[in-house]
Amino acid sequence: MGRVLLGVSSSIAIYKACELVRELRKAGHEVRVVLSPFSERFISRLTFEALSGHKAYVDWEEDPLLHINLPRWSDLFLIAPCSVNTLSKVALGIGDNLLTTCALSHKGALLVAPAGNVEMYKNPAVQENLRRLREREVTVIEPEEGKLLCEEEGQGRLASVGRLLDWVEYALRPKPLRGKKVLITAGATREFIDSVRFISNLSSGAMGFSLARVFRWYGAQVKVVAGFTTAEEPPEVEVLRVTSAQEMREKVMELKDWADIILMNAAVADYRPSTSFLGKLKKEESLSLELVKNPDILLELGQQKGNKVLIGFALEEEEYLIKRGEEKLIRKNLDALVANPLSVMGEKSYRGVLLLRDGRTFPLQAEDKLKSAEALLLTLTKELLKDLLQVHLKPL
Repeated sequence: MGRVLLGVSSSIAIYKACELVRELRKAGHEVRVVLSPFSERFISRLTFEALSGHKAYVDWEEDPLLHINLPRWSDLFLIAPCSVNTLSKVALGIGDNLLTTCALSHKGALLVAPAGNVEMYKNPAVQENLRRLREREVTVIEPEEGKLLCEEEGQGRLASVGRLLDWVEYALRPKPLRGKKVLITAGATREFIDSVRFISNLSSGAMGFSLARVFRWYGAQVKVVAGFTTAEEPPEVEVLRVTSAQEMREKVMELKDWADIILMNAAVADYRPSTSFLGKLKKEESLSLELVKNPDILLELGQQKGNKVLIGFALEEEEYLIKRGEEKLIRKNLDALVANPLSVMGEKSYRGVLLLRDGRTFPLQAEDKLKSAEALLLTLTKELLKDLLQVHLKPL
């Protein structure tokens, strides 16, 4: 995985940096920490040494070339939290401490995650410095809005640990999908019987959201059409919410011409009640429902596919996984289909088979759906998308 140099400047948000180090290591990255001198008034370097497993640095101490050697060691440099003071120094090329001199000598990906009072962040001088950083292709991870320590409301809160982690993963990967637009469906549709009851399924949306994350990591512009989900939404990705299969169809058809690649991962209900009752139906001894068939969105897309890449997902019993998957692949005019056994729905781990039109199959299995989504992307890139992308990818 990656070697991450984490710069920590003085901010009350420094507590998030502690969790960030732990989560980066859990994800398999090696982390070293450099602190601005004043930041030790919030948290000592000893805390970061314990969390990272490496010496944390505030000044040069035994190594006069530390500001050169640390950046050379790293794959990326993330400053989080990045105070307004540190941000402005980096933008103006001021190197007056170890952290800022590391930023000056770093040649790889540089990311800054500002944190500060809303009025300071909005100050024209600070906004000008942010513009300068972006012009130099420094990634600015925008702060979030909310209640600040100073009791004011506005933009200034350090990005969540989840967002910071996602930007690290993004920065570590090549961008062969840059310029490509990817549409993904996720989650379960709900078909209402009355105002409170509905027909649905166990889909959490985890796989669809994982696909959205990894396709963004590799450079694509991603939009997700999502039904009901319990999984956490992907950071920095536009998620468009729908409820029913008919609403999902309308939104997908609206966006299909925008996309170069479409992945239909949502668990769309096959049937809906012919009539949806207003209010709550009263309990009776029995209730009969007439169900009518929902539109087959994937089939309709296949009939209008043109030169788009269309990838479907199917849930099948284990013994019919390949046979029925291959039948759907051809009948719905897909470029590829991922066939999943029933056991994966709602589970953390993942297992399935990627089927291509030429008859080749590729097993997919991982301890979680994020890893399986990246494995699927890498396999698709190598076996299906190579002519579209003109590139071969290797896992980190």
